[in-house]
Amino acid sequence: MTSHVSEIKPGKIIHNLFLEVFALHDVLFGIMDKVHEQAGLATSQHKVILVLTHTGPVTVPDIADRLGVSRQFVQTVCNQLSSRGFLQFIDNPRHKRSKLAVLTDPGRTAFQAAQQKENEIIERALPDLDPEKTAQACRLLKTIRQSLPSG
Repeated sequence: MTSHVSEIKPGKIIHNLFLEVFALHDVLFGIMDKVHEQAGLATSQHKVILVLTHTGPVTVPDIADRLGVSRQFVQTVCNQLSSRGFLQFIDNPRHKRSKLAVLTDPGRTAFQAAQQKENEIIERALPDLDPEKTAQACRLLKTIRQSLPSG
């Protein structure tokens, strides 16, 4: 007996979508580490740079809050990025001891190059995905995310 989508309750369909998202997340987690590494940045470095790209200068504790990880972990990642010249610490006018992390021009360039390489790797891995269907899926997931309470 074949089941039609219209016969399934909307809550069950959405629940099935959530299960697929969780399963995809598990697969992508491992793949993205490899992709980020091939592109020249560790996943943790990529995430910190992404925060800095969206927020501008920010403290290490603020980055940790946004990523849901410890301040110590973010400090270690920021120190790695600083040693590569990808970010620098500047004085924080609001706090004498808590410096602001700032993305440098070489950091922005490295991040853009890494994102381009990631896109190329993903395109090679998934050449048959329909761009319009992918954009629709992105819009749907964004709508769901924005409709749900955070935290």
